[in-house]
Amino acid sequence: MISAVVVATGQSGDQNIFSPLENKPLLQWVLESALASNLDEIICVTRDLRAVRREIKLADRRLCWLVNSAADRGQSTSLIAGLWASDPQSQGIMFLAGNRMPVRKDLIDSLIERFEESQASIVTASFAGASRSPVLFRRDLFPELLKLTGDQDETTVLERHEAEIALVEWKEQISVLAAREKARQRRKEWI
Repeated sequence: MISAVVVATGQSGDQNIFSPLENKPLLQWVLESALASNLDEIICVTRDLRAVRREIKLADRRLCWLVNSAADRGQSTSLIAGLWASDPQSQGIMFLAGNRMPVRKDLIDSLIERFEESQASIVTASFAGASRSPVLFRRDLFPELLKLTGDQDETTVLERHEAEIALVEWKEQISVLAAREKARQRRKEWI
């Protein structure tokens, strides 16, 4: 079982989870990609569930909503809240940002596939030689993730375990928007 925590609590200076992208909020794109993938469980952590539910009308048995009333104490509180809420049978947890360009379902599935075939503690995407989000952590790193504080995020643990990372080289830009833009360009060429 693989779980995902979608952090939709926002921080000052970050792009808002409700920023429109092709007439949908960013958070909706992220959740739709996650729901289209092979993830077994998606936990969306937010600070204001009422506002999120006004904007996002998604429902799925794999999607659950979690309010983090301690979000003002830093991003780590949302990661930890989502981790605690994950199914105890989960063998891995993937972190997705609800306020950034969404990743494609294909990339999420490739990370899960690599995770299942390897013994790596961490699986992450690589684009142009650099590690990119999302990051998938094996259960043995959960205790370390639970020790994050303040505005620390998953990259803190990622940096400590560089030797235990399996990379999934992704030759395209990692966003859904980039894929849609390519498709739109192809359609224009056919006309």
